Amino acid sequence: MSTMNKPLAIATIFAPSERNAAWYSLQKRFLAKTTNVPFDYSVILNGVKPVGFDPGDVVLVNHENVGHGEALMQAVERFREDRHDAYLLLDSDCFPVTPGWHHILTDLMTCFGRVVAAPVRTENLDLFPHPCAFFLLDEALADPRLEFRKVTSSRNLLGFEVSDAGCAAQEMGDSLLPLLRTNVVNLHPVAAAIYHHLFYHHGAGSRDFEFRVLKRFGYYRHCYPNGGQQAVGERLFRALIRDPDRFIDRLMGRRQTALSRVAHLFLSRVRRS
Repeated sequence: MSTMNKPLAIATIFAPSERNAAWYSLQKRFLAKTTNVPFDYSVILNGVKPVGFDPGDVVLVNHENVGHGEALMQAVERFREDRHDAYLLLDSDCFPVTPGWHHILTDLMTCFGRVVAAPVRTENLDLFPHPCAFFLLDEALADPRLEFRKVTSSRNLLGFEVSDAGCAAQEMGDSLLPLLRTNVVNLHPVAAAIYHHLFYHHGAGSRDFEFRVLKRFGYYRHCYPNGGQQAVGERLFRALIRDPDRFIDRLMGRRQTALSRVAHLFLSRVRRS
């Protein structure tokens, strides 16, 4: 579809958090350096005062936190009023990390005949699309299954019922390109995630650093303790803020270790001999 608007519309939702200034700065920085098509960027403040945000970015202020699902649908409704070729819903602690991600993702969606793409957090035992980075082509915008307000649940990989904002959109599975975790380096079972080598999602960016796969199910208890998670979350956040590029490059395997450099040099010499 061709429009007179910019090809891409991006909306992000900020909930109450002392870290919003850091997330806002990081998100805008990475969007600017990795997005190679013109885009409109809008912020919905969900129980957050519009202090420290560019007034030109803020399109809606909910004076009280109306819930994540409601805020997501507010963004979707704004998308429907001002049409573009594609749309991206982001959590405040999520942003693209690969230059040209838009073209890479749309090419993949064309290849597989899909009109929606989103992380499916199998590492959290989930089977539904998570709205931390929910990408839609224009033809998906009118799909009545695009719904986040409805409180619903989904069976996870263990067969237990779980409830999350993304559960309501699980019926779009036949239209979905799942973006799976592709970390080369994992510093946490769920947090500090790289999805399809396109998006970074910190996880629990504006809430207590807890995940049901650890707290409720204890799935990783034999190799990763549930205790002390707040301290783990603090260390991960500080490492990210201290040097975002280095931190993300490490997760994606872009920075070789000394051992891998030696191995690469050895293989190069073998190939030449």
